[in-house]
Amino acid sequence: MAGFHKNRTTTIQIVLTAALLVPAALMLGACASGGGGGSSSATPLPPPPPPPPPPPPPPPPPFPATIAPASAFETSEYSFTVGLPLIGASTAYAIGATGQGIKVAVIDTGSITDHPDFLGASITTYDVCASTACPGYDASGDPLTQVRQPGDIDTGGHGTLVTGVIAAVRQDDFTTVTDNGVPNGIQGIAYEASVLDIRADSPGSCALTGVDDECAFADSNLVLAIDHAIAQGVTIINMSLGGEVDADQSLENAVRRAAAAGILVVISAGNEAEPAGTDGMGNPVDAVGQTPSEPAYIAGESASLGRVVAVGSFYVDPLDPNQERIISDFSNRAGDSAKNYYLLAPGEGIVTTGLDDDIMFPGDPTNDADSEGDYYSVSGTSFSAPYVAGALALLLDAFPNLKQNPELALQILLDTADDYVDANPDAITGQAAGVGIDAVSGVGIMNLAEAFRPQGQQTLSLSVERVSLGEALAPTGGAFGDWASNSGAFNGLVFQDKYDRGFRLDADATAKSLPNGLIASRVVDMNMRADWAASQSRAVAIGDVSLAWFTPRVQEDRLAPYQAEPVTNFQAAYGFNGGEVEFGRGGGISRLAPDVTLFNEPGIGNAFSTSGSWARVSHEIEFGLTMDVFTATEESRSLTGVSVGRDARFWSVRAGISSAADDETSLGGSLQERFGEADQADMTAWSLEGAWSPFGRLTLSSGLEMANVDLPGVDVQDIWTSRWSVGATHPAGPGALSLVIAQPRRAEAGTIRFLAPTGIDDQGIILRSEIEAGLTPSGRQIDYETRYRFNLFGTWTGEASAALSTSPSHITGADDESVAWLAVGRKW
Repeated sequence: MAGFHKNRTTTIQIVLTAALLVPAALMLGACASGGGGGSSSATPLPPPPPPPPPPPPPPPPPFPATIAPASAFETSEYSFTVGLPLIGASTAYAIGATGQGIKVAVIDTGSITDHPDFLGASITTYDVCASTACPGYDASGDPLTQVRQPGDIDTGGHGTLVTGVIAAVRQDDFTTVTDNGVPNGIQGIAYEASVLDIRADSPGSCALTGVDDECAFADSNLVLAIDHAIAQGVTIINMSLGGEVDADQSLENAVRRAAAAGILVVISAGNEAEPAGTDGMGNPVDAVGQTPSEPAYIAGESASLGRVVAVGSFYVDPLDPNQERIISDFSNRAGDSAKNYYLLAPGEGIVTTGLDDDIMFPGDPTNDADSEGDYYSVSGTSFSAPYVAGALALLLDAFPNLKQNPELALQILLDTADDYVDANPDAITGQAAGVGIDAVSGVGIMNLAEAFRPQGQQTLSLSVERVSLGEALAPTGGAFGDWASNSGAFNGLVFQDKYDRGFRLDADATAKSLPNGLIASRVVDMNMRADWAASQSRAVAIGDVSLAWFTPRVQEDRLAPYQAEPVTNFQAAYGFNGGEVEFGRGGGISRLAPDVTLFNEPGIGNAFSTSGSWARVSHEIEFGLTMDVFTATEESRSLTGVSVGRDARFWSVRAGISSAADDETSLGGSLQERFGEADQADMTAWSLEGAWSPFGRLTLSSGLEMANVDLPGVDVQDIWTSRWSVGATHPAGPGALSLVIAQPRRAEAGTIRFLAPTGIDDQGIILRSEIEAGLTPSGRQIDYETRYRFNLFGTWTGEASAALSTSPSHITGADDESVAWLAVGRKW
């Protein structure tokens, strides 16, 4: 049965021969002394029970969405790998990424397929030398060309070790451990990816002198392997091998061909790093491993098309309380030419799948009795590379639109890497690993948790134009308040980041994270109010004609290059038998209903007031009724209406209908703009208002308006709004005390239909579905205002006001607003 081994060391050497008779060292990552394969250390432990058969894989989610918390995937077999927790892989699993549908070619020494952790895995094997004569070696080590012979295996199991990092199957009962605490198995980083296992080592090279030597690869064999991977349509190639850079470009050209075919090529940087020192004769020896080995060194060149990456190794000392991440001593550094495409991944002490211990350590008395594959703790950049290959498979699985431009998947890993900073000079390069990209650590340490988060500008395509999430989810304000979050209209939609990746939107959580202040304060401009309070007022009346005008004081701004002259408002009236004509600029038509004065109502607001021009014709009709026809216009608003009312000694009542248009806002907010249309509103309103003096000098007043609204440019239905106010005024001492309670215009009913992004296909095309959502906000804004206007002495007067607004902009939970005003003045 499968067992775990530690506290043993095995070195696997892989040698690339550039020409048949001129071997050039090509290493595959085991130990700092230059092995490329793996160092395996172990104290034999009692073998765990066999794992149960894996369950059938669940169907993939239709689009990336959180299927469980990341912690749900941080199981014992996940942690036992050592490497997966170091890169935050559970974040990818939390949105359903498994590598399913992604084909990864592992060009190595071949892999067994009957390891317990490969049961249920999709692994296809191919040997470039199985039927074709390849450059190889005979038993004495002499070069020859031959077809691979039976029994020619890599007893170090390097290919199996590498494949396990990528594709070891996640078991159903992965939390089960044996009595001695060993998990039933491990899981690969992309445990549902399919693997094309291509064996390319030179025939006979692995068995020359045993497991302490490395297997060898000929350039021509590797070229055959790469071309086979291209022909099989793989998405990713992993090459956990490397050697000295030579003049032969055949291998490099094969890698370039793969990149040109749209394949991402992940190559271990090499394990040749050694600091400068002296040899056995005391002669100085230069540091080695300052750049990636062959073929990884081409990662930074333009011909690699941003699709080739060199991978170095880092580790965390489990005894370090700070869990500091450190670049491995043996890992080749980034160098200047490849630093933009050099990434660090776990490469020391990671646990992966291997051959049966009787093959790797024949005759060892601690070996278990079964013939199944076991687990080994290994080190080397050979095992860093498959972490990156698997991470790319997860990205391409979760975000299939990246397949159109696979280099974007690699760029995401590079852009989201954690910067590796060490102020001390590096022992290999002599340089410090500074802030940003450097020749020691390249872009830094792979961080899957960050790679699977949205990056850069995040946008929602609600129309032809994209809008930022902040703009799309910000409360509309005005009458519609926070309709979007209240209706849940945007929950579950798909937004995109700067790489055009799609993510499911949790609109409620996102809206809560938006900064405060997206809805402007509605408190009136106190400077302007003060200017009007100090205005110059004049009035004149001659017979039935009257004229009044008001010029506000403007506070001089000595720093402003230009200040507009104050605008004079005026009001003129002409009375005739049975009626009156009145017109003016600024102010507005008199109303019976009271208004709050310390808070603005944006948009159409009080439909009877304007800062533009207005006119009213009043005429008495039958039964003691008076009919008013009125109109008002300003830069972006217009109003036309008619009302009929009656005035008696102690009461007045008026009913009206009006048509209003706002070409600038959606009833005081911004709604259509997020759908690519201009904010505007058309409204037909019915109003009823009155005033009554029931006894003494007390005056009560109220008003109610109901309106039917259209929002041009978007598909809305049955929008109705309400607006009301009540007030009371009574003399008190030397003045009069007033109280007003009012609700500004609020949407009470209505829906909107729009096409919303609900998915992205493999071609990167946004898929849309029709959404219908309510337009009512979550809260109801109520304003309270009290005013006391009084005489002081002589011609001096004063006014004290205070106001409170609850649930501003009709948003439940919004902070209340309050304001106070005190003015003292005299007539001149």
